[in-house]
Amino acid sequence: MGAGRHEALDLFDAAADAVAEVLAETTDWGPSGLRHSQYAFDVSADEACLGVLHLAGVAVLSEESGITGDAGAPVVIVDPVDGSTNASRGVPWFATALCLMVEGRAEVALVANHATGQRWRAVVGGGASLDGRPISTSGQTELSKSIVAMSGLPSHHYGWAQFRSFGASAPDLCLVASGVTDAWCDMNDGGHGVWDYAASMLICLEAGAAVAEVHDRDLFTLDHRARRTPVAAATPELLEVILEHRRADA
Repeated sequence: MGAGRHEALDLFDAAADAVAEVLAETTDWGPSGLRHSQYAFDVSADEACLGVLHLAGVAVLSEESGITGDAGAPVVIVDPVDGSTNASRGVPWFATALCLMVEGRAEVALVANHATGQRWRAVVGGGASLDGRPISTSGQTELSKSIVAMSGLPSHHYGWAQFRSFGASAPDLCLVASGVTDAWCDMNDGGHGVWDYAASMLICLEAGAAVAEVHDRDLFTLDHRARRTPVAAATPELLEVILEHRRADA
């Protein structure tokens, strides 16, 4: 694959389409038996996704299969099916997430919600979009007026207006970018691999959101073993107050 960002988006669309085909044909929604919390369709979706990506000459860091491909090539971080449990139970909130990394920098991202057909995209420096329409955050600065989505349970009420827990961090974070929710917070310490959030974090950043890692670690790691605690909010002011509460939990 060349370095073109639009070419990368076309590639990501093709990879997401390949996963969609697997899910449309899936009849076995049970566990894979290979590792904890992995489903049989996770493995099939990963194979389909990697088949598209490797033909383009990129290296891949996948939740399901680790790091594969040419070590000297740009790396695509991928979660073939984020929200696998949702998918297995018929909850319409699960997605393929892809993020192109070039020299350690997130450059291009796609999150495709297979249940709704929505596709969020971002190119670094070029803004973010949902189904081709530019998006931006809600601009909310006050926690008391915010709808905060989360993964896991907090130790105390932070003072938000309402909260949500949808069960798939990649599309969850895209709701912050779209202005649907005002913030998202990982309440599990080190609960996420980079494939869970990398694409969405770039989309959030390009939509004007403020993002952080609770323990100030680099979010865009290429270490398959690393776990992080990401947070995103519509504004820096809102992020600051959420981090204050979240770090009190840590």
